Amino acid sequence: MLNFVSKNASSDDMNTLMEAFPAAKNFLNAEETRENAGLLGGLASRMSSSVGMLAALNELTSEGLSMAQIQAVARETITLAKERIGDERVNEIVAKVPGLKQIA
Repeated sequence: MLNFVSKNASSDDMNTLMEAFPAAKNFLNAEETRENAGLLGGLASRMSSSVGMLAALNELTSEGLSMAQIQAVARETITLAKERIGDERVNEIVAKVPGLKQIA
């Protein structure tokens, strides 16, 4: 999911998020490696943003997460990001990521 956000947000947006969540960089690198593996990963990296979001959701549900759990994690992460970098900045980033607002 983090890798999907990174593909839709600007480098400035990602730098802001990485400063707010320093450990996220480790997850981003691990997720990039996993996403590029296999047929779905290769296809998802070439898909449109909305189809890419569906692929990201499919991967999370394949890992055993329910849609309610995915939404809860997204909401909690956004709440924490707003505490760290402010509502306005987080809302700008969320608006750039297709489908994220609907999930969160």
